[in-house]
Amino acid sequence: PTKKWKPEKDMSRADIADLSVEKAVVMMLPCKNMQHMNGKTVPLVVGGGGTFIDAPAELLNLRRVDPVSVAEQAATPLFRNADGSAITEAQVRSTIQALMADEGAVGADFGAHSLRIGGATALYRAGASHVDIMTMGRWSSDCYRLYVRSCLGHSVDWSRRAASTPVDYTA
Repeated sequence: PTKKWKPEKDMSRADIADLSVEKAVVMMLPCKNMQHMNGKTVPLVVGGGGTFIDAPAELLNLRRVDPVSVAEQAATPLFRNADGSAITEAQVRSTIQALMADEGAVGADFGAHSLRIGGATALYRAGASHVDIMTMGRWSSDCYRLYVRSCLGHSVDWSRRAASTPVDYTA
């Protein structure tokens, strides 16, 4: 069964607190173990101008192609279907699986959580600190480490370095 969209819990157009070409700020619920904090109190800040992903540009485009009056923003899902209903996790999962299959991967190996895994891995690979990864992923513990994956190029580089590093066996 599809869960019903709830503006107090799910992302709405009103949750976009700041939007420009340089950055997007979207208010979100705190991490799972901080649900006692009522409301969307955590700002997710995303910079613009990324080579592969440019979330601020996409949100600006969303506002252009699917405008919503200020009065309707709180009652409008951030991402919605043509009929106005919220895009569901099942739709996200299906889209990701189809995209990965188009890339030659086994689509069934991917799902909506792949976005969290990919985001944490990209942040790590880009050199983000553990604090930045935890903040952007809304993790309050080191469980973010379960999401970070080793990248092939990174593994090849480190194994090459290890294979070229002299080791003194005397202690």
